[in-house]
Amino acid sequence: MLGRLETAFARLSQFSADIAHELRTPLNNMRGELDVALQKPRSAPEYEEIIGSCLEECGRLGRIIDSLLFLARSEDPATQIERERFDLAHELANIREFFEATAQEAGVTLNTELSGPLDIEWNRSLFQRAIGNLVTNAIGHTPRGGTITLHACADASAVAVEVADTGCGISSEHLPYLFDRFYRTDHFRKAANGGFGLGLAIVKGIVELHGGSVSVASQLNRGTQVRLHIPRSGRR
Repeated sequence: MLGRLETAFARLSQFSADIAHELRTPLNNMRGELDVALQKPRSAPEYEEIIGSCLEECGRLGRIIDSLLFLARSEDPATQIERERFDLAHELANIREFFEATAQEAGVTLNTELSGPLDIEWNRSLFQRAIGNLVTNAIGHTPRGGTITLHACADASAVAVEVADTGCGISSEHLPYLFDRFYRTDHFRKAANGGFGLGLAIVKGIVELHGGSVSVASQLNRGTQVRLHIPRSGRR
């Protein structure tokens, strides 16, 4: 028990440090831009460029805060979500179409593997966000010529949705921590679209709000498969 408490305190301390780091970066960027702007008079276009850069950093701060607020709400047992009935096959096809241009630009093929119409009762926007986060990660870590596949199957009580890629893969020592907030592998930290390290934590929060679970399997240089397993009715 003491060992678990020490681990919990260590993770809380690391989480606090990570929050401070993620919030400090855009704040420092804005302060630097504004300090430079005040050093001498500048033209209107130069001021417009500086203001635009600061607005981008404000947007970054806003996205971090919104993500943290969502994660906090997702862990509250009293949180309820609105559900609607929709066809999973149709929704995955829409998601594939939405990301098609991004995938083509990255030189990656985006496919869907569906057996046919499948009615589910989930929160549509949260489902779109979860799958969108996974597809974005997969595109960012799959080299040109690779493939990303959205796959779904079901039985009488539950549905499994999988996003599989043929990308760089993840070392086994990282797998237990992938869904922790702010956790990023070295490769992910170096990626141009490294983000905040909250995308997979949000995926987990969304799945758990629907009463489900999420798992990941990966091999270096062979790809990664993330699977969402959710009750068909989506009850928590």
